[in-house]
Amino acid sequence: MSYNEAETRYHLIDPVLREKGYNDSSKLKLETPAPVEAIGHKGRRRAGGGRTDYLLCVQAGSMPKPLPVGVLEAKKESADPLKGMQQAKGYSECNRFSVHYVFATNGHLYGEYDKTSGLQSGPHSLKDHFPSHHDLTGRYACDTGIDLSKPESALLFMADSPAYPKTRYYQDAAIRACFEKILRYEQHQQPCRVLLALATGAGKTVIAANLLWRLHQAQRLPKPALFLCDRDELREQGYNKLKAVFGDNARLVGNSKGENSAKNARIHIATYQTLGLDDDDNDTASFLTAHYPPDSFSVIIIDECHRSAWGRWSEVLLRNPNAVQIGLTATPRQLRESKKQSKEDAQITANNLKYFGDPVYEYTLIQAQEDGYLAACEIVKRKASIDGKTFTSDEVLKAKPTDAKTGLAVGEEHIKAQYTAKQFDSELHIPERVAAMCDDLFKQLCLHGGPEQKVIIFCTREIHADRVSMQMNNLYSQWCKQQSRTAKEHYAFKCMGTANGGREMIEPMRGSGERAFIACTVDLLATGVDIERLNAVVFFRYLESSILFYQMVGRGTRIDESTQKYKFWLYDYTGVTDLFGTDFITADTSGKKKNPSGGSGGDDDDNELPVIQISGQTVSVTSEGRFILTRREGRDVKIPIDEYRREMLQRVVREAGNLQDFRQLWIEARKRRELINHLLGENYSPEVLRELEDMQDFDYYDMFAHHGYHAQALKRQQRGLGYLKQNQTWFDEMPVDTAVVLKGFGHQFSLGGTDALETAALWDVPEISQAGGLAALKKLGSPVEVILQAKSRLFGV
Repeated sequence: MSYNEAETRYHLIDPVLREKGYNDSSKLKLETPAPVEAIGHKGRRRAGGGRTDYLLCVQAGSMPKPLPVGVLEAKKESADPLKGMQQAKGYSECNRFSVHYVFATNGHLYGEYDKTSGLQSGPHSLKDHFPSHHDLTGRYACDTGIDLSKPESALLFMADSPAYPKTRYYQDAAIRACFEKILRYEQHQQPCRVLLALATGAGKTVIAANLLWRLHQAQRLPKPALFLCDRDELREQGYNKLKAVFGDNARLVGNSKGENSAKNARIHIATYQTLGLDDDDNDTASFLTAHYPPDSFSVIIIDECHRSAWGRWSEVLLRNPNAVQIGLTATPRQLRESKKQSKEDAQITANNLKYFGDPVYEYTLIQAQEDGYLAACEIVKRKASIDGKTFTSDEVLKAKPTDAKTGLAVGEEHIKAQYTAKQFDSELHIPERVAAMCDDLFKQLCLHGGPEQKVIIFCTREIHADRVSMQMNNLYSQWCKQQSRTAKEHYAFKCMGTANGGREMIEPMRGSGERAFIACTVDLLATGVDIERLNAVVFFRYLESSILFYQMVGRGTRIDESTQKYKFWLYDYTGVTDLFGTDFITADTSGKKKNPSGGSGGDDDDNELPVIQISGQTVSVTSEGRFILTRREGRDVKIPIDEYRREMLQRVVREAGNLQDFRQLWIEARKRRELINHLLGENYSPEVLRELEDMQDFDYYDMFAHHGYHAQALKRQQRGLGYLKQNQTWFDEMPVDTAVVLKGFGHQFSLGGTDALETAALWDVPEISQAGGLAALKKLGSPVEVILQAKSRLFGV
């Protein structure tokens, strides 16, 4: 019998790598958590572990840390090492791990993808031809042009800060990619400008902290470093992370008795406003020039640079042309152009790419979900019936419009020619629509985990948020009375950047499971606020900005181990999820005033035109389907459940054309596991399908047999009992102890399905072990053949 993947690593690959000079420090095992799946109300981790690969590293003298330059994927002994090693995958894996070489081996032969040449080769003999540690070191230096013997290359071998020593592989990969670009540009005496693109929730601030620490350890901070962001929440988050690394050498920039409070610190943390870079505030416009002469910084990091127009951070960069300048963004490379792109967003995107260049490292939401680092997502699309209607000025006037705030009548001169759904709640308020959407959302929450969940509802403007929070509180009070329960405090609340806007409720929402459940906001919570236990993100507002959309969705992507939250729900009432995988665009906000916290004018209704209100409308809310978020052809895609089901079943039927072939495949453990692994590898989860079909009491066999081959589906218990009854004559003809063991198969299948028959724990079950286990089966013949016969009878019921 051939070795499985783990055995192949231990018995075949490890000895060869040792012979080739890869010791424990130059052959790092890379392990990720088990992927997360959108199962149940909170999701769960997939059974088993995540991926396990080797990072092959080069070393330079006694440097603190080895440098990964290649990844080695171990396959089981019987696998073809070239399978799945096409160029596209090789290139993707190089980028994902920030390495130059990808290898795959079955312990005997190996295949290779070389990023520098773009060529794939193999199979070659692992023992005879695999590059030694010395050879790989030479190849890396030659291919990158980086002389590892020079002092400046020490940058690549610095360890992380003791405050964050266990970084995730992609965080380390992002830093390494950044440093390689710095070294290359220094060699050519070019300005060092770097862009890193990672999904919201991937830990960009930790990356920034460790990146600056490594620069500091490599003696690369002769002058201070600046961490620059656009919101108070991001500044506080950055300060906390950087202070954990640098202690009192990390300080907030501010005016303290005429002095800079960050003076003499190694790390300066600021917002645009504190540096006087806010175009709307000329009173503090001199702070940067007064306290920071040109070339004050060694390194400048712009956090969330995709959010900010060039004018808001260009001055500090242009005054420090010799600094290493790094932009952090959540904007994936492929989502960059759109025919509908607004002037402002086009300017942001163009300036980022022109100034920083393409991202040297990217890590997407879907990749993070596959790696088990971010929560899975299930999308529920709903739509209000009235959103398909366009209201003309005559129809509005006929409905006797009033000012939504004052209740006073509104004259014809204030009425627009027409109002579409995109103007609802921003310019035209319809109370019945708000009530219907809130009622529908409350019912959805009750269906999917109960109303006492942590939820953010993104509203159109402050007056909309007030009315949504009122409706949700009323619905909750009614529910508590019906359930004879005591209502918890501050169930739904408005959360805005204005005075008395509810910002003080962010902390109890983040930390308490007993109050502050539903936050109704415009965009205050769009960035910089981490609420790991957040269960749902809701869109009651229309959006055209993919940038803002991805930031808002990112509020729900954190995993919370303490509450076992591995999934978040995305309730879409305005079609915003169509922005998944589209080009990044944003609405033109050039005419909107920015508030001090960095939010848009939507957080302050005092400076906006009045909202017209009309009543007497009939509104219902209907389903537009449920979707699974996955990745296709490099883009984030929401797949309708029906399509997801159909594609998975088609994949199964391709493996076995009819029920008899499928049954034969299923009873052979190796082939069954290969089928399941193929499905998982192509982002199809049988467990997700089982939940969607409400077939938790059925084995995968019956689920696939029923939906793929139109066979009758039996629950696990039904199939197990059927096996025992229909095979009684067979049991009577064999030794008693053998019959006990084989009957035990039926009992165990009833409890755990096929998996229960293919685990070593099967032989520890009392009734089976006491009857002799495998020894009892030998009385009937080869245990392997007897087990196959029993399975054939079980699945033939």
